[in-house]
Amino acid sequence: MKRSSDIASLFQKYSSKKKVSSPSPVAATIPEEQFEEQGGPDQDRVIAENATPIPMPSGPPPVAEKEPVYDISRLPLDPGERQSIASYPCNDQDAVRRSYILKGPFQPYAHEFESRKNGDRDRQFNPIWFYKYPWIEYSIKKKAAFCFVCYLFAKEKAKKSAFVEGGWRNWNRIDTLDLHVGGVTSAHNAAQERYNLFMTPHGAIDDKIVKVDNEERRLYMIRLTYSLRCLRFLLQQGLAFRGHDESEESSNRENFIEL
Repeated sequence: MKRSSDIASLFQKYSSKKKVSSPSPVAATIPEEQFEEQGGPDQDRVIAENATPIPMPSGPPPVAEKEPVYDISRLPLDPGERQSIASYPCNDQDAVRRSYILKGPFQPYAHEFESRKNGDRDRQFNPIWFYKYPWIEYSIKKKAAFCFVCYLFAKEKAKKSAFVEGGWRNWNRIDTLDLHVGGVTSAHNAAQERYNLFMTPHGAIDDKIVKVDNEERRLYMIRLTYSLRCLRFLLQQGLAFRGHDESEESSNRENFIEL
């Protein structure tokens, strides 16, 4: 009796295996022990749970946003065609500055500069200014000169200069180039200082201050020593210190200055 029941159970297991072996790949992956241990409604529930399709994301995976990198080949090189640095997004302005610095100021040495009426005769841009003033650049489109350093780092007040907005064209006023550079506190020198700090951001400021202070002290001692020597000589000889005309145009600026 026990043997017959074993044979019947064997056929029952075989028929259940045939029913389970369907074309569905999900049902085929269910192990045999699971069908042997579970039957009836529980078996249908297990198959239904495993046959539920897994939702797949539609479309390509999202791409993480990257900081835009400005290629120098895509930025206009001619200063007359450039946008102002302030027109770029704040997070991209340093990238634009870095790209222009890598390329350098736009100085077309081989360009045939056109002449125009300035003063009493025709004048043109002199390419020698490229060597004398490394910050100057020339716009072929606007036929004018610009300041490369001021374009990158000038403040809002300094951008009203002709070297930043519009361009400089008075070829007969060469002194304008020196006036643009100005003194220590000029807008151009302030932009030049920001340019230097941008190029060397990790420079030790304390070391620079100490070096400048020591150099100024050395030069001061030299001036003081020779001034005292001149005073001693004039006192021993009983000569006058000052004269009537001590201007730079004078041919004789008297004893102390001439000595």
